[in-house]
Amino acid sequence: MNKSDLIKNTADKANITRADAKRIVDATIETISDSLAQGNKVSIKGFGTFRLKHRPLKRIRNLHTKEMITVPSARLPAFKPGKNIKTKINEIEEKHTTEVTDKKYSSQEKPVTGKTQLPEFTVEDKATKQPKVIAVTSGKGGTGKTNFVINTAIALSQRGQKVYLLDADLGTANVDVLLGLQSKYTINTLVEDKEMNLMDIIIEGPEGVKVIPGGSGLQSLTDLPEEELGRIINMLKPLEKHADIIMIDTGSGISKNVVEFAMAADEVVIVATPEPHSISDAYAIIKVLSANEFQPPIKLVFNLVDNIAEAKLVSAKLTDVANRFLDLTPQTIGHIVKDDNVVKSVKQFKPFVLYNPLTPASRCVVSIAERLTQPAGEVEEKPEQEKKGFLGKLKHIFSRTAS
Repeated sequence: MNKSDLIKNTADKANITRADAKRIVDATIETISDSLAQGNKVSIKGFGTFRLKHRPLKRIRNLHTKEMITVPSARLPAFKPGKNIKTKINEIEEKHTTEVTDKKYSSQEKPVTGKTQLPEFTVEDKATKQPKVIAVTSGKGGTGKTNFVINTAIALSQRGQKVYLLDADLGTANVDVLLGLQSKYTINTLVEDKEMNLMDIIIEGPEGVKVIPGGSGLQSLTDLPEEELGRIINMLKPLEKHADIIMIDTGSGISKNVVEFAMAADEVVIVATPEPHSISDAYAIIKVLSANEFQPPIKLVFNLVDNIAEAKLVSAKLTDVANRFLDLTPQTIGHIVKDDNVVKSVKQFKPFVLYNPLTPASRCVVSIAERLTQPAGEVEEKPEQEKKGFLGKLKHIFSRTAS
């Protein structure tokens, strides 16, 4: 029963107007919410008791992909029914129950019981480990690219990854805005003030995510002489030592800046929606990357889909066209279903994976985050000239752009 049904039933049973019933329901919800937020227990005689309970970290199955995902710990409201409501429920069950037959669950349907052992994490030598650089882009605006980047970065951080998020959308840099943060400095500050360093401009985001405001400041790097550019790039060098993952929120479309950042990354994630023009624009990006002989994996995420069936349909169409005409097959790593909680979270400047960790969109993002951290298997040894790392590639890109 949703809120509208509750208001309707209240109005019918109490013989009052819908408006009065709505005021009663809203007042009741607000009273319970305020009391729970203050740490109090709310008891309604004969009905039951509301209280906040700590939910530990646990493993659950994604409803859409059937994969096992990790849900972080949280404090959630719990309801314990009272004697009167239990009696009423039993009476209704007895009335509607006809015959109970045993049902054996299949291996996919079998509910999880007991404790689930979490995967073990190993600590790698930071001196020999390069961070994974993921550039996220889209063929057009309005695909939810930046919202995807923010929530995925948080989901990765919740799973033990040290995540740095570089806002490289030169047109509409708004990572800090969506997070409700204020960035006083950007990379442009490093150019103008030689006494500033990287740590002075980094913003501490939710769940330990580090945000690097770039925006139009990145464009100014193309105008710097070689020595000055080297100074700025060297400031970013600590990222290679401390970061596990560097996520780059690029602009939309196939501009030179977007392509250059994608070429510097270890892998590119293209966010698209089921709309035909979004699919065609996503194909355009893949075509441009292919023309530039982009070698790392190209991955796809389909946002704002109605269900997994629609996601599979648009994925098959795009990958088939890319395979036939470009001789490459992008990898679809997940989808995000339409979810009203996403809109509500944006209005409150709160990422939806924190606003409601169990909402369908949150579960989809968690599944994608876990796929991004899966080992890629055996990797072919790269020639020495290709082992530049992200900062080496970045310096090469800005030097080439300037020349």
